[in-house]
Amino acid sequence: MDRSVPFNCVVRVDADQRDAVFEAMRGQGIGVGAHYPPNHSQPAFAKWHRPLPVTDEIGQQILSLPFHPAMSDEAVHYAVAALDQALHSTP
Repeated sequence: MDRSVPFNCVVRVDADQRDAVFEAMRGQGIGVGAHYPPNHSQPAFAKWHRPLPVTDEIGQQILSLPFHPAMSDEAVHYAVAALDQALHSTP
């Protein structure tokens, strides 16, 4: 596995903070996203939909950070510092 490349760095933030954290980081030029909404809520899976309250709750909390092998140490530190700042400056 010495050649594997992780492709996601997903963090969990309070649902009431996520949008503000998202906007704060985007405002600093950081390409964050809200990837992978819960599958059971996607139209392709409507036929199998059932209540999954914990999945729905976590789906409102996750945020994907930039994460790829070409990121420099400086870019990683910048993204982490921006996340820390956003988490501490949003109510």
